[in-house]
Amino acid sequence: MVNKIKLMFFFCLISVLCSACWSSHEIDTLGISIAAGIDLTESGYAVYHQVLNPRAITGNVETVGTPVYLFTQYGDNLFSATRKIALETPRRIYNAHLRMIILGEDMARNGIKDAIDFFMRNYEFRTDFYFAVARNKTAREVLEILTPLEFTPGLNMFESLKLAQERNGLTKEVNIVELAQIILAEGYEPVLPGIDISSGTADSDSAMTTLSGGKRLFYNGLGVFCDDKLIGWLSEEETLGFNYILGNAKNSPEYVYYNETDQITFELIRLHSKISAALKDEKPSINVKISIEAIIAAMEGDLDISKMENKIIAEQLLESKIKGICQNTVKKAQHDFRCDIFGFGEVIHRKYPDLWKKLKSNWRHEFSSLPVDFEIAVELKLPGQIIKPMFRKEK
Repeated sequence: MVNKIKLMFFFCLISVLCSACWSSHEIDTLGISIAAGIDLTESGYAVYHQVLNPRAITGNVETVGTPVYLFTQYGDNLFSATRKIALETPRRIYNAHLRMIILGEDMARNGIKDAIDFFMRNYEFRTDFYFAVARNKTAREVLEILTPLEFTPGLNMFESLKLAQERNGLTKEVNIVELAQIILAEGYEPVLPGIDISSGTADSDSAMTTLSGGKRLFYNGLGVFCDDKLIGWLSEEETLGFNYILGNAKNSPEYVYYNETDQITFELIRLHSKISAALKDEKPSINVKISIEAIIAAMEGDLDISKMENKIIAEQLLESKIKGICQNTVKKAQHDFRCDIFGFGEVIHRKYPDLWKKLKSNWRHEFSSLPVDFEIAVELKLPGQIIKPMFRKEK
């Protein structure tokens, strides 16, 4: 009897261990989606998937057609529209390599909570893709553009977004986890990067004209959301101010005029921002301390930056300019949008939870008159590989 029980246990164990990859799919049965898009329609949604062309990406056969195909379907909800793509492709759409999701502007203004729920709920989607809003465009228009350098447009948008935030602070990468957390947070509203299409002339020698006629994609400002609805846009300078306040503008360039003829261009090599809350007459206020280390990237004119008095003046000019940019950005958020995209309310919530209970129900109004002070400290580290102006003649 004992032997029979052992034998049955052995066969049960073998059946489990030898089940193999029961849910696997062969790669030649999959359509690998690199980017997806959503537009709002009168009856629901239009869903797009930018899928790799397997013939175009292999190195063993002659390239046939464009590097990607764009599949489109419509439905009352996102899931049904996505499943309808099977009507026009023999391959199952595989989303594990998704890099970008593009939201049409009308879709973003209508609300994005349903889209976030769909992508969070579906186990096929990872959480490392980024969102962008097609600025004054539909998602379809963006996904139709073929791109230079990177063979696949979805990957081009993904890498370009990462590089742009890293090198100039004029946009912001946002993944689905960060987006959901900010929407759920009290006293914090999300932003998403805007993506636009530049006009261009067709180049008959370029395969990129097949779909786009020489047009190019570029990131253009940040879309401001209240709750989950797009309500407006930050300009390029305001986007930079937003990233200064939140400490996201490392390696960005900035310039000042020392006088009418001398211009100094800096590269901000380190930037640290600290946001704190305080009470003044039982009312909250915010203090933002920004510490910056910069180097000189370029100079126009004959200014000798090796002199200490010139170095101090240059630091003060940069401090003043960055402070002005930050103040204008906060003013735009408070007066035009009345929307706390900086998370000031969350800072107050953490430090003064009892006070926050009184403020949160009317936070948009409270935020519009919230005092915000800035302390900017710039330290100029290096003048570059040369110290004095190269062509200045000593008197």
